[in-house]
Amino acid sequence: MGPSSTSTSPSSPTPVVVAMSGGVDSSVAAYLLAKRGVPLIGVSMQVWDYKKSSAENSRATCCSPADFCDARRVAAALDIPYYVLDFEATFEREVISRFVETYSQGLTPNPCIDCNSKVKFRELRERAAGFGCSHVATGHYARIRPGTGGHHLLRGRDLEKDQSYFLYTCRQEELEKTLFPVGDYTKPEIREIAREAGLVTAEKAESQDICFVAGRVQDFVAGIGGRKPRGEFVTKDGKKVGEHDGIHGYTVGQRRGLNLGGSTEPLYVVEIDPERDRVIVGGREDLRRESFSVQEMHWVAPDLLREVALGRFPFEREVVVQVRSRHRGVRALMRVESGDRSEIFWRDDWAAVSPGQAAVAYDLANEELLAGGRICRA
Repeated sequence: MGPSSTSTSPSSPTPVVVAMSGGVDSSVAAYLLAKRGVPLIGVSMQVWDYKKSSAENSRATCCSPADFCDARRVAAALDIPYYVLDFEATFEREVISRFVETYSQGLTPNPCIDCNSKVKFRELRERAAGFGCSHVATGHYARIRPGTGGHHLLRGRDLEKDQSYFLYTCRQEELEKTLFPVGDYTKPEIREIAREAGLVTAEKAESQDICFVAGRVQDFVAGIGGRKPRGEFVTKDGKKVGEHDGIHGYTVGQRRGLNLGGSTEPLYVVEIDPERDRVIVGGREDLRRESFSVQEMHWVAPDLLREVALGRFPFEREVVVQVRSRHRGVRALMRVESGDRSEIFWRDDWAAVSPGQAAVAYDLANEELLAGGRICRA
């Protein structure tokens, strides 16, 4: 399946700003647009000083100085102008600070969502306007389908690489001016296109999920200033079973790294009590919740946007809900309580949820992204 014209070319003749991270996906995104004659301006975003952590020595980074060298070489090969823009202050404020604060509260952040909403789809778009560009293109594995009532955000064709989960904060006016050139391709196809085009990024390794953390998350959080006091591991009935180095090192659903013995079944983090610096542990069934609340809702699908605008709450929708980046979704009932809050009721199956993480609702075909928000603490 090839790309559709609606997802790969803007409706205006003005140049397109293409975000170039220095990876193969954004490189091919630029290549595909250039091949179609779309005028481009390549932009890399300086978001983090890698000298602050050992991440600069890791191949699994994103937007590092070495990545900029690769992006510049691709831009030169495509004969397009290329700039590195400083986004570090915004990234520090909107992504790093929230990441550290969220872990310190015993919640699980998702910095990729914050980066997309606050940096790539807000500040980058503002910078693009300064270049006289209305459209922004990225290397995300997602698709946009225009419709009579608005724009629909769909999963990428390659379900193993699909990144729509991270994009639930996109607004209609942003979708209208956004291009995802690689969304109609699989990752192997993108690699092959890069090889055939002779792009230097063709065999480049994947970046890690948290690009600014090379080692342990808890060490990074503690180093930035988010260390919490030592505390206790306890069971649901309050029995102490061990001690930990701070709640900032744990997330609900975690099994590995607890270093707790004496149990006949695997132990999981089932709850975090930030008031008493306690990590509550239990069996897998203790993670089960028949329902959970989602706040800070963002509505993406045009029909849901209209329904929310009418304000006739509550109303319900059968959906598929994804609660982690690698989770493929479980059928659920979404009860919309207000424009900012929904209640999710699992149907045939369930999945462990981590407060602070994103819950994203798709249609029953598990293709179109409808809405998303942050999972509330139980």
